[in-house]
Amino acid sequence: MTEIAYRPVLLMLVVGLLHGCVTETTGGLPPPAPVEDRVQAQLDLARGYLEQRDLNRAQPALQKALEIDPRHVEAHVLNAVLFHAQNEFELAEFHYRTALRIEPDNAQALNNYGTFLYSRGRFEDAIVPLSNLVKDTGYRARSQAFENLGLAQLRTGATQAAEASFQRALELNFRQAGSTLELAEIAFDRGELQTAASRLLEYRTMARPSARSLCLGLKVATGLGDADQAASNELALNNLFPAVADQCLTEP
Repeated sequence: MTEIAYRPVLLMLVVGLLHGCVTETTGGLPPPAPVEDRVQAQLDLARGYLEQRDLNRAQPALQKALEIDPRHVEAHVLNAVLFHAQNEFELAEFHYRTALRIEPDNAQALNNYGTFLYSRGRFEDAIVPLSNLVKDTGYRARSQAFENLGLAQLRTGATQAAEASFQRALELNFRQAGSTLELAEIAFDRGELQTAASRLLEYRTMARPSARSLCLGLKVATGLGDADQAASNELALNNLFPAVADQCLTEP
């Protein structure tokens, strides 16, 4: 009788201890990490491989990120970057367009898609995402975005629109050297030699000389009859960029 009487008490005690154990260890296994943390872990891994140009090892991490969250914009953007690097252009565009369907104003997707289209020679198409990007007043690289937009506009023959974009880039960042050089060339093409010379002087304070800037400087100085400046540009061009010096001197 005594043994039988104690059995229910022992059973209840064991169950109570097990419940206590479950409460303290949350089931013996940690809960799964939030979806965003799991995706970011894969993206961090992929970014590291992409920076090292290790595309084969980046791809599984990016695939895993999209398996976890098929609507993650950055995962689609990085997949597009990967496929672009692999010359899989249709797949790259698919992922850019998917990212922008999910989040039409995503600055990373707009910038990278515009750059991708420009690199493919699709200048008219590139203007669309870049025009949307420059509307984002909080975008930290907005001056560069205006410069990129201007370059795309210039390639379509929209010189006035391009000029406005380059000027806007300089209003946002007066040291935007690329925009300064583009405005110098636009002025030269219009026969505004003094304006071109001023722009080139500004350019020299913010960037190292390039074959293009020296060649343009030579043409502007020659047009202005400034023999000393023309000789200086010609000498620098021959010393720094001998392979293109002759071509510059024979161009109209």
